[in-house]
Amino acid sequence: MATSADLEPLPHAPAPWHFTGSSWIIPLHAPFSEKPVPLPAGSYAPFETGSTADISDRFHGGLGLILVMRYDTSDVGPYDELILIPGLFSNKHEGEDKVRYDWAISRIIVSSDRSTVNGRPEWGMPKHRGIFSFTRTGPSSTLITVAHPTSPSKPYFRTLVRDSRATPFPLPISTSWLSLGAIKPLLAGYAPSLVQRPLPPASASAGISAGRLEELRQTGQRADAFVACPEPLRVDFAATGRVRIAVVEPAPLSDGVGPGEEGDDEGEFGDGVAFPRLRPYSRGLNFHMTSFDMDLAKGIVLKLE
Repeated sequence: MATSADLEPLPHAPAPWHFTGSSWIIPLHAPFSEKPVPLPAGSYAPFETGSTADISDRFHGGLGLILVMRYDTSDVGPYDELILIPGLFSNKHEGEDKVRYDWAISRIIVSSDRSTVNGRPEWGMPKHRGIFSFTRTGPSSTLITVAHPTSPSKPYFRTLVRDSRATPFPLPISTSWLSLGAIKPLLAGYAPSLVQRPLPPASASAGISAGRLEELRQTGQRADAFVACPEPLRVDFAATGRVRIAVVEPAPLSDGVGPGEEGDDEGEFGDGVAFPRLRPYSRGLNFHMTSFDMDLAKGIVLKLE
């Protein structure tokens, strides 16, 4: 595994950040349960599994999202990103009687080590680096793949996306609409914010096992990019842009073979190891942000019981 002594130092870019770019948003859904329910395998990377970042025992289903982001500009330059928000996690906020159900990112892959080294401490986002490919397969369709840097020809996430005829041109959209009085009752507690748990550093002195450090090396990660986030954070974001309805098709991970063993269902994303095997809520009701402008505020420290 590369160290800071081997490579050019990674720059610090403190929040807030500003982004422009495009994205695809794929809703997920699991029935909400007041009792915790199991997360699919691969929802956390092996490095975070069992750490302070892993809140698998607090997952309750509900609305989740897969997001594929293409940042044309950011505070660390252009990069691509794959985000998994599985759904709602329970949190007991200090001084509150009721349990809250919050979104959290459990898996996030980026194409830039500069994004990893800043995203982990600034927002508690468990970023790992990956190799992204975007291949046009038709006038409005794109094949998206994501793989480990050490095995770029073996993607663990793969999907086809295309614009729907339901929206022949992009329509305006803004997260500010979520605060309107007429909209709030429809959201059932959902908000454009995340609650992220503390992240460990990639350091043996911090008690990280040799096996976990070796896993990072085998997947092509930089140890010095894995900076700790010592406290839970609330992450708020605001965005405006233009959107079209999109169709998504989970694609085989290799010719004739589905996401897993031969004969497995090809209607799922991911290989079940580096990314969970998930189905879209609807293949025909997804969203292509043809352009967006987004601000990501500095994470706010939370007191959780």
